Amino acid sequence: MTVGFIPKRPHKKSRGGCQTCKARKVKCDEAQPRCTFCDKRNLKCVYPTRQERPNLLTLPSSSTSVCLSRDASPFGDDDVAGLALTTQCIIPTSTPPPTLPTSTGSLSLTDMRLLHHWSTITCNTVAIGEAAKTTLQMVVPQLAFENDFLLNGILGIASLDMERLNPDSQDMQKQTTIYRGRAVADFRRALTRIEPGTRNYEAALLMSVLLIALYPNPPTDEDELIIIKWLIFYQGLKLFLNMGSKPMIMAGSVGPFFRRELTELKIGPVVPKVLVSMLQMIDITDPDFLMLEHYCKVLDDLGILYASLKQDGLGPELYIRVISWCSYINQEFANCARERRPRAIIIMAHYLVFVKVIRGLWWLERIPDRDIGKIVKSLGPIWLQYLEVPLQASMTTDKDEIAALLLR
Repeated sequence: MTVGFIPKRPHKKSRGGCQTCKARKVKCDEAQPRCTFCDKRNLKCVYPTRQERPNLLTLPSSSTSVCLSRDASPFGDDDVAGLALTTQCIIPTSTPPPTLPTSTGSLSLTDMRLLHHWSTITCNTVAIGEAAKTTLQMVVPQLAFENDFLLNGILGIASLDMERLNPDSQDMQKQTTIYRGRAVADFRRALTRIEPGTRNYEAALLMSVLLIALYPNPPTDEDELIIIKWLIFYQGLKLFLNMGSKPMIMAGSVGPFFRRELTELKIGPVVPKVLVSMLQMIDITDPDFLMLEHYCKVLDDLGILYASLKQDGLGPELYIRVISWCSYINQEFANCARERRPRAIIIMAHYLVFVKVIRGLWWLERIPDRDIGKIVKSLGPIWLQYLEVPLQASMTTDKDEIAALLLR
């Protein structure tokens, strides 16, 4: 019996389809206002005008307003304000998102080069733990193709990584700024469409953390403390986490990225005596007296890092606790740190010593020494007695020496 070829069924080509379907090379049914393909997958569905060239990553003009409607958003007014503050840390509201002239329709050559760099190099140097790295390599790109803010976010981090490898490249710096601006602008617009249990919810969870790595270093404001911005970012992350449940998040495709420990801690928190003494000296007339409960809680959380260092030594078990530590900080203490209250930023200086012992994460390498220096400079001589360990740690690059300093 002769086996012949079965011809493909002819079909009418869709020439008026939406940008998303064209970018994914699928037939668009051209339904209005959203085609069936985009509607089923909760994707942005935009039809190009006759004058414009379809572009997957096209941004609206700078005059376009970002409307955060209470009816359309799962967040309350305070939540929206908090999330807006998180994104304003990277790009001010008044700054129009820059355009990316190299984008030609779906992914430009620059986009594809950066995506390759992300999948082969950057994803292994952003998080701690093999499970988290696998999530960044395999899951994140899939979510990124469905969510423009995450796509521009990972391209921006990959560009920042390449900028680190080519520090004298002005073009690389401009490219990073462009992707950063687009990611933040897209993320702010997406806030009204986030629904728990959906893939865009998982993308938003990831983005709220990746903003930390995407943040400019050094920042535009010379006196700014990057570690305080971390606290703000983590407060934004909490808003997303509170929308769902921990079991739901950990069972999802991005669950491995949100693990806060790799091993069980078998010893209790170990709090340095110098920090305990600092809190014991608070007078009833001191404004910090009303915050004493929150300071004590943060010291207990910091004590977990000392206990982990004592139990596990330098390694992933400690590093993942250090990276996730800011997620334990409550809003009250975060506000004290933002106000630059001396005791609050002294505690953060001691935390930065732990950040300095982490190996393998390029995006935080310069932060501890910079911020410790800024903290010391901003405080008077009366507070230096509580900063001896951070000061000594800032004078060495030997991580084992710093670990010994923490445990003495």
